[in-house]
Amino acid sequence: MAAEMSDHTNTDLSFAWISRGRLFVRNGNSPTREIESDFANQAMQRGIRDSELNAWKGRSGVWGNLGMQPPGVAPWENGDQRRTIRFVTACRGKSVDEILYVLDMGAVGGLFSYDLQNDTECRLVHRQGFVLRDVARNPDGKELAVALPRDDGTIGLSITRHDGLFGRTVALSDSLDEAPCWLQDGTRRLVFHSAVIGRNEHGFAVGKSPYRIEMLDLESEKTSTLHEEEEFDLLQPRMTADGALLCIRRPHKIAQRQGSNVDVLTDILFLPFRLVRTFVHFFHFMSMMFSGKPLITAAGPEQHRPQANPYLMLWGQAIDTKRVLQTDRQGAQKQPLVPKDWVLIHRSPDGTEKQIAENVLAWDMSSNGQLVWTDGRHIFTQTTEGTTRTIEDGDIIERVLVLS
Repeated sequence: MAAEMSDHTNTDLSFAWISRGRLFVRNGNSPTREIESDFANQAMQRGIRDSELNAWKGRSGVWGNLGMQPPGVAPWENGDQRRTIRFVTACRGKSVDEILYVLDMGAVGGLFSYDLQNDTECRLVHRQGFVLRDVARNPDGKELAVALPRDDGTIGLSITRHDGLFGRTVALSDSLDEAPCWLQDGTRRLVFHSAVIGRNEHGFAVGKSPYRIEMLDLESEKTSTLHEEEEFDLLQPRMTADGALLCIRRPHKIAQRQGSNVDVLTDILFLPFRLVRTFVHFFHFMSMMFSGKPLITAAGPEQHRPQANPYLMLWGQAIDTKRVLQTDRQGAQKQPLVPKDWVLIHRSPDGTEKQIAENVLAWDMSSNGQLVWTDGRHIFTQTTEGTTRTIEDGDIIERVLVLS
């Protein structure tokens, strides 16, 4: 790996990243700016107003006379609890001043475009239960490739119009097909990573194979495997004009394992304790549901506040962000979210490989080959001399995107 330099100001790159569900953009040497969705904010305000208008229902009738709230009207369903709005993924638009992103607003989601020059948002798709994992725009601007979760636990690829409408499924296998990326050669070909789902005799998913890299040719409607490794996941593929393949390589972890005799004995010993705890939490829930008063108060009011998920899911693996943040509080230098064996590799058409960077959580590449990647805490790029340069610091960076 090349030597690392630190330079947070001198860069002509325009790039974006998602951190804790929020979208940020930096254009060259301009200050970092956060992109906010007017549509999502207005929807949230409408939800708060509706909650306030309907609050009387929980304080009237027979339930109100008994000092209780009606079943189904939990005390946390009020105007003070704001709806969660998360930016899920993003991609380049038809110009350097446009960015497409997917918003998750709970039961509702949507695909939007944003004009960075005029600060205007355009709603493309918006409906109940709308969920997309990834989105990529064809360089010709006519089509989008999206990764769409399905009810059976699989994720398939769909091709839509440039506005996200009239999607057509192009991958129907029992697999996880994600991170599509169009080739920059004018063809209707794209690369993506894929893992086969393993199921038991009852049809339940019990594991998955290592992620491999595949290519889909929409003209011939054929899929071919470009590269796979038995003990490693290959993620977020990109292909250069000369046929070289770049991707993240990480060790494959088997999710399903057979419990040992020690595990079974431990479960038996702790069974009475777990049963008592289940009953206590059940009656605590019923008390909160009907009266709004907790039964469990030993830990104080902090216990009843919703806690942020300490894990970040990255292509089927959970990253413990809480552990990393605790290290920060101890005064140490910011630690990467992923280990050193998550590496960004360059694989030539003849099979020659070289390692570009370690601790790579996500990455992207511009049309002229400029690389940008993140370890979850910093964003890096590579200079023309081959050295690594830090161009931005962050918190929990989930995605990174080169705009120009």
